[in-house]
Amino acid sequence: MWKCFNTWIILLILGEKCILTSQFLLPDRQELLLVPSVAFRHHSESMALTAVAQITDDWILYAQGWFFEENPFRAGLARSILGTTVHDIDRKRVAYFTGSGIRYKALCIDGLKNEMCTQTDSNGLIETQFRLSNNDIDLFRVPGGSGGKVEYSVSTIDKNLQKKGEIFLCDDHGISFISDIDDTIKITGVTSARAVLRNTFSGEYKAVPGMSERYRHYESVYNATFHYLTASPDQLYPFLREFFDREQFPLGSYHMRHFTWFDTNFFQFFASKSFIRQKTNILHMFFQQTRSRQFILLGDIFQKDPEIYANIYQNYPDRILKIFIRVPKKRTIDRLGEVFKDIPKNKWATFVNGYDLPETLIPSYLVEKTWVEAIDEYTPDHSSSITFNDYIVSTYVDCTSSRYPINL
Repeated sequence: MWKCFNTWIILLILGEKCILTSQFLLPDRQELLLVPSVAFRHHSESMALTAVAQITDDWILYAQGWFFEENPFRAGLARSILGTTVHDIDRKRVAYFTGSGIRYKALCIDGLKNEMCTQTDSNGLIETQFRLSNNDIDLFRVPGGSGGKVEYSVSTIDKNLQKKGEIFLCDDHGISFISDIDDTIKITGVTSARAVLRNTFSGEYKAVPGMSERYRHYESVYNATFHYLTASPDQLYPFLREFFDREQFPLGSYHMRHFTWFDTNFFQFFASKSFIRQKTNILHMFFQQTRSRQFILLGDIFQKDPEIYANIYQNYPDRILKIFIRVPKKRTIDRLGEVFKDIPKNKWATFVNGYDLPETLIPSYLVEKTWVEAIDEYTPDHSSSITFNDYIVSTYVDCTSSRYPINL
């Protein structure tokens, strides 16, 4: 599938080495790219694996991004080769995709309580985590997603280059949707190398019909957080973000892979083993870093999402409310019946577009359970707090005009 793409990479590397040898390249424009990430409650090692954090407990925040410089030679050669397959090439996408990571560069993280220092790795990646108190989170929390977010800045030491990043809060309680991107909510055509190149490097990204509307509905109804898990390279994040904003998908964290040009494993970048390992590790992170949060997983049949989700379900059956797999036509897929044979039929379903997804996903008993747990866990032992919670429940849950009327 990727034979022509691999040939392109070999030509790029050989050509670039020749120019580097002749010392012809000059320093190029540098860029900072920050990808929205996630924060979880801190769980001490002494806590039981099923114990949930308290409302006053600290948070662990993850920051991720890439510090790079554009590579005009690499970009020019890439455009020439892509031109045989792709028309109306987006030069900026190619420039980001062919950039060179700036290795072991010291950077400053600020905009929160204290300024911190970090350093890029051998690929120019920013991958760091830090801890903040709950009071600090409350101080810096701003609207964004259902759980709120904190914003921070990363800059070079001389402050000549600075970018703002987002970290979305994901508490122990609640509901999260974890969604694939390519061919789940964005039309990519991953089964065709030519289609992938065209849909990646040219034209306006196109959404699967109805997906953004349904996701916004779920965010509103369930106060859910959203997390986008994809094998796509993080170099393309800015263009995916333009697509998400235009289509009005819910805000949330992105969990992507990084494309490296001189990595001997590059040719396995899109291979199934690497793809499965990357997604599986991130899914485990969400389940292990949240203790009672419930999840709904969405993916497609065109790659390995069914197998990944089926394996994850075996580890966390009580915390996965539903698995949805996008298929090309409204019919039962033999492969899915086999992959999901050990999963109850009411726990998974297929869809072609967003209009096939149900409006209601969560049974009323779970709404009641969530309300009771949250109130028991987080209500201070004070009469005014109890009175306020009684009002909230009677108004929004325990009445016939409620979205989820429950006789409590």
